[in-house]
Amino acid sequence: MTGEEDAGSGRSAPATPGRRAGQRRQPASKAPGGLDRFLGEPRNAVLILLGAVLIVGGGRKIRQSLRARRAVGLLERPDVTPGAVEASAEHGRAALLELFRLLAEGKTEGVRDAAGHALSVLWARDEMIAEEEKAVVRRGYRVDWKARRRYPRGLRSEIPFVVDFGVPFLRSEGAGVRPSDLEWSYRVVGARRASLETFSPWTPGPCRAGFTVIPSDFDTDGPHKLVFQARVRSVGLTDAWEFDLPHVPFQFEFDPRVDVASLLAQFDESRGEAFARSVRLVKGSSEEGTDRSAFLPLNAALAVRDVPALEVTTPLPCDLAHAVEIEVSGVPGWHPAGEVVVTGQGGGGTRPAGGTLRVPLRPVESAAFNELDRPGARAIRARLVADPDRGWSYPDVRSVWPGTVVTDWCDVDVVRR
Repeated sequence: MTGEEDAGSGRSAPATPGRRAGQRRQPASKAPGGLDRFLGEPRNAVLILLGAVLIVGGGRKIRQSLRARRAVGLLERPDVTPGAVEASAEHGRAALLELFRLLAEGKTEGVRDAAGHALSVLWARDEMIAEEEKAVVRRGYRVDWKARRRYPRGLRSEIPFVVDFGVPFLRSEGAGVRPSDLEWSYRVVGARRASLETFSPWTPGPCRAGFTVIPSDFDTDGPHKLVFQARVRSVGLTDAWEFDLPHVPFQFEFDPRVDVASLLAQFDESRGEAFARSVRLVKGSSEEGTDRSAFLPLNAALAVRDVPALEVTTPLPCDLAHAVEIEVSGVPGWHPAGEVVVTGQGGGGTRPAGGTLRVPLRPVESAAFNELDRPGARAIRARLVADPDRGWSYPDVRSVWPGTVVTDWCDVDVVRR
């Protein structure tokens, strides 16, 4: 019998064409599945790779966005710290509006300063447009007048005025725009000096403007108004711009009821002894001074080597605002040699605060010293004479010691110039 038997009936099945009798059925080849076919296409593999990149990159962007949102949220807290404010600069422009708000409304000086520095970091990274850069300068601009509001009408000496101005949160070290990246020009209106009403040359910041006014130039008691006007420009940054800053006025007046001598304190022997212990004349050192200040000229031919200096130890019972005079052995009389202005606690006036202050003597060329005709060893001493007019010129001076302070003799070496 040909063919295969039917398993169900036991009958023989007819032979299939193309297959011999007795040959076993071969399993049919399995066709590629849908996923295998999809992955086998090169174009589909590229799509999968691009999708993975988008997912990873999108996740990173989301994480960065969440971190930036948390950083901005910290800036909105009333107890935000300067450290958190400065750290927000790492998130770019996300914190820009909050930083501007804190620069204007921060509860503490530290927070306002940190906000300004963070904005300067964004500025240095070129993440601001020119108008935003100008806004940083305009909102951070500070002007500090150092002068009294009221002076005696009988004041004879010129009155010095000092104006510190600039953007105080810019730092010379570290990230961010630096003070030297901004240049300033200024003028002062109302001082009755033509030279002050012309804008000064451009100067890198931070800046200090110093000038004097003469009391007799003001024929009325006042009030008189001085107006400080400054302009600023960027130097070496991506955007170059220049603009005028808001004018800052300062009012002062002369009071005919105030006596110049009212600044003098009451004399007291115990305080006089304290001044005698606290003020002394010491020999200078050429290693400490510059070449120009190493000699104190006496006349056209002679000078003192190593300029002596007054040493003042603070605190003092009251303030010093005194003219300095010197006496040289062999030459009669006292001769002007500068000034010393020190507040009782060691600050203000012309010297910084701190335990012992050194005030070098100034050049004192005088016709009286023409009697000296040859070099040699000499002795020199100084005396301090109270000058209330000088005291009125410094706003930190409140109570001037009325007595005269005379130092001990100090040995010096007189040499030819």
